Amino acid sequence: MSLNLFNVLILVGCAQGFFLSILLVRSTNFRRKSNAYLALTIFSFSLNNFYYFLFDIGLIKIYPIIFFLPLSWTLLIPVAFYFFITYLIKPQHQPSLIEKLLFLPFLLDILFKTGTLLAFVINRKWLAEHIGIVNQLNHIIEVLSMILAIALLGNGMLRVFRYQHNLKNNFSVIDNRTLGWLRNLMYALLTLWFLWSFPYVYELITNQFSQWHHYPLWIGMSVVIYWIGYSAYTRREVFEPAIFQTPVKEEPVLSEKTDDHYQNLLLVMKTKKPYLNPELSLEMLAADVELSAGYLSQIINKKEKSNFYDFINRYRVEEAKELLANARFNHYSLLAIGQEAGFNSKTTFNTAFKRYAGVTPSQFKKELPSAD
Repeated sequence: MSLNLFNVLILVGCAQGFFLSILLVRSTNFRRKSNAYLALTIFSFSLNNFYYFLFDIGLIKIYPIIFFLPLSWTLLIPVAFYFFITYLIKPQHQPSLIEKLLFLPFLLDILFKTGTLLAFVINRKWLAEHIGIVNQLNHIIEVLSMILAIALLGNGMLRVFRYQHNLKNNFSVIDNRTLGWLRNLMYALLTLWFLWSFPYVYELITNQFSQWHHYPLWIGMSVVIYWIGYSAYTRREVFEPAIFQTPVKEEPVLSEKTDDHYQNLLLVMKTKKPYLNPELSLEMLAADVELSAGYLSQIINKKEKSNFYDFINRYRVEEAKELLANARFNHYSLLAIGQEAGFNSKTTFNTAFKRYAGVTPSQFKKELPSAD
């Protein structure tokens, strides 16, 4: 056997992945359908890496049966991740027949690999005579895995981007609802896809296999597992069931009374100041102006050329500017000013203020004319 720093890192990543999979499935704190599929994704990653570890240390040369073990679950990883995203965004999702059929390639692959394993145990001579066909089928399976992975990853990215867009049309505070962390994870998975596909295609063309070509992929998979494990302990909201709500769908048609509804909206914003509520949502504001949420969203989009999130936070920034300029609030901290204006965190306050006012709250305060 040949141990080195790289395959030891791979092995440690596998161990953490198996542990995290068990944690996600068994812990009552994380119990949710989306997390079950996340656990399946991590487990498949780890199992693949463990198989490559056995190959890399040369154990397969001592025990050739390892080569035929059904430990490479490349066809399951993208499917499990697809359902993780699906149930994360929409917990009550009911899978269609086509979605259920996504598991079929993986099941056929397991049957094929189990068959070759039995052939190795029962009739090695027959297997040796047909090993060329077996290798060709393995290559086809690998290429199909790449195609399936990029297709489902692309689909997932589109849904996450759409979800992020819809969030700003429905919520005035998105800090605890955003899927930015998932978007970054998908970028990492896209990088892994390139590290997987390009060396493999090169090897198919040149017919030269090199383990070093795959170290970036194997170690990258371990890093992704580390990242998910770190998130599980430091960003618990990622795994909480009540965070991600399906945004309200927009209604595409405006009525002839749109201008009247818009003027009423501006009046409500001026007189009732609903934006001072840090948890204000589109549905809550729609109730105030006695319109459907979808219709109100269209009015804001068309009349303000903005989404709900920006529309509300512009009002909050203007409120904060008035408070900063008011001598009665001189003893307030910047955080307190932000909270009075409807912001729920200092970071959100500073980011929004900089965006809409062009300066930070502290700079704005310094540039105010001093009273003589």
